[in-house]
Amino acid sequence: MREEIETTVTPDIVWSAWEQAHALHGQKTIETGQKGSSQSERGRGFKYKVLEAIPGEEFSILWKTLFVRLIFTHTVKPTKRGSLICYHVKIKGLFAWPVRMMLGKKIKRNIGQVLKEIVHKLELENKTKPRHRTRS
Repeated sequence: MREEIETTVTPDIVWSAWEQAHALHGQKTIETGQKGSSQSERGRGFKYKVLEAIPGEEFSILWKTLFVRLIFTHTVKPTKRGSLICYHVKIKGLFAWPVRMMLGKKIKRNIGQVLKEIVHKLELENKTKPRHRTRS
């Protein structure tokens, strides 16, 4: 599952926002092998590991549960107007097929919504003219 969105915000601003969200324990960067956890508004979260990080461009995190692994890849690339942000989700493991069938549409919808929210927030914070569009 893959979603993309184009924005007027520059790639360095997007990367900085990702580092603030994912860097842990006083670190200021996202690094390969780093472990972390997310926190939801309800207090529940999940633990993950950074599989690969290319500073300023891309990082992938792995979340594991019983017989299923989800790999979330975050990518940002420069464009003439700002940047192109992409989220890609891979589902692997013994129960990958049923999870894709049951949750695939919901995951795709959620990553699209998250991208729109992130871009809207970054454009407001950086006072760039909102001109984002979503691509699948």
